[in-house]
Amino acid sequence: MIRKFLFDGIPSFFYQYDTKTPFVQCTMCETSLATSESYVIEKVFKQNKHLNVSEIVYEYAICMHCANDAGAKISHESRLAINRVIDDHRELLMMKLDYLHRTEKYNLESWLERCSLTGKEIRRCNEYAVSCIVENGNMVFEQGPMVVSDEFMEKLQNVLSVETKQAFDKIRDKVFDGSPSLEDLIFSPAPGLI
Repeated sequence: MIRKFLFDGIPSFFYQYDTKTPFVQCTMCETSLATSESYVIEKVFKQNKHLNVSEIVYEYAICMHCANDAGAKISHESRLAINRVIDDHRELLMMKLDYLHRTEKYNLESWLERCSLTGKEIRRCNEYAVSCIVENGNMVFEQGPMVVSDEFMEKLQNVLSVETKQAFDKIRDKVFDGSPSLEDLIFSPAPGLI
């Protein structure tokens, strides 16, 4: 049974990498997150095979208003295709969530060791994204925190329409100033996509 559990505050894993402090403003609209009832934090990692560690590639926090705006840019065709891909993996996701809630494993390690949709261990991913929802200053254990593997990101990329990809490119360029170092990455799902 899916329940909702509020962590007391935000785990340091979801703090900004460079400052080691919580995000204070929306990356898109720069609104203070202190005034936002809820927001999403996403971090994307790439495996450094030589050092056997995950390295952060980028991170952002986005208010629900901006997340909903990003979700609205998904074409009808892409939305249907995304829903089909997610439906193909829904049983695994629901089994994982049911187990974690039933056993009350409200620690990040339990939630972040595998892709929420494919079950692939993050140590076997070349890239992966981790996201969470924060409500009133507390991280929420409910549908997430969620891990999305490179394998699942690739499946999503394969079903997105050209117009949706272009909309996501505009969002990426706005958030990351079009950094060429990000162009080789699979652009992770926009908040509100899953």
